[in-house]
Amino acid sequence: MDNEVHVQKLKESQVISAWSKPGSLLTTSRVQGIAISAFRFILFAALIYILLYPLLWAFSNSLKFYEDMVDPTTIWIPKHPTLSRYLEAWNAIQYVPAFINSLNISLSTAVLQVITCSFIGYGFARFNFKEKNLIFALVMLTLIIPPQTTIISQYVHYSNFDVLGIISLLNGGKGLNLLDTYAPFILPTFFGLGLKSGLFIYIFRQFFRGMPQELEDAAYIDGCGPLQTYIRIMLPNTIPAIVTVFLFSFVWHWNDVFEPTMYIQSFSKYPLSLKLISIDALIGGYEGTKDVLIALPAKDAGVILIMLPMLILYIIGQRYFVESVERTGIVG
Repeated sequence: MDNEVHVQKLKESQVISAWSKPGSLLTTSRVQGIAISAFRFILFAALIYILLYPLLWAFSNSLKFYEDMVDPTTIWIPKHPTLSRYLEAWNAIQYVPAFINSLNISLSTAVLQVITCSFIGYGFARFNFKEKNLIFALVMLTLIIPPQTTIISQYVHYSNFDVLGIISLLNGGKGLNLLDTYAPFILPTFFGLGLKSGLFIYIFRQFFRGMPQELEDAAYIDGCGPLQTYIRIMLPNTIPAIVTVFLFSFVWHWNDVFEPTMYIQSFSKYPLSLKLISIDALIGGYEGTKDVLIALPAKDAGVILIMLPMLILYIIGQRYFVESVERTGIVG
């Protein structure tokens, strides 16, 4: 009997030692690692759900008939799926003309901001000049100034646009009315004053500062001047920053509602962002509950149609975007 008790205690001690052995599968550090990984997975899953829930809900609604909207048992997967809501939204918002308008604004401003902001960022990163830090601080200050504080003066300026009185001198005392054109979006980008240009200048500055000085030294030895060095040597090595700035600028102008509301007056020139905020009136009147439930899937289909180009653009440029974020230190 004593031998059996001794054997049992020996087995228990062996099990305990196996659990606490440094090389065992269930050490304390390994358990902590599993717990941290599980917590991280749950946290990221919750964040993904919060971010994707509105999009998935809109996509689900866009496939529903009226019967599915009033059926309490139909939540995510419609019983009568249809794509007719996309056709309704397509026709209601006049998708193709609005898409072209959005593309004209977003593409032109994005390309110009890449050109001007990279040039300015290179100057801040590689050259020393008087009051350089002060000027850069003023550039960063533009990021915290609300656009609402300057939009009225800009509106008045573009309604009677003039350059040092030259235009009014040649035009009988009147300036040019640039409202209801795309000029108010494009002109500021020539001077690094477009939408979020301060951030783009910072991105390029950080990227250029991280490039080795030997590249420029070798270019100068080969006879290149500062401009040639920038165009031939430095700029081709900033593809991740270029793609990131292009994506940011394109998406922000694509989604912007504030400036188009102020500057665009003709319905035929409305970009998709303005069509989106007007989608209730475009799809029809909604006096009764049934009309609301009929219109809601078409509105959600319109949202998906407007977002789709941005999703495709992000998927294409995702690799460069991630690389630029790592090298420039953008967070948030």
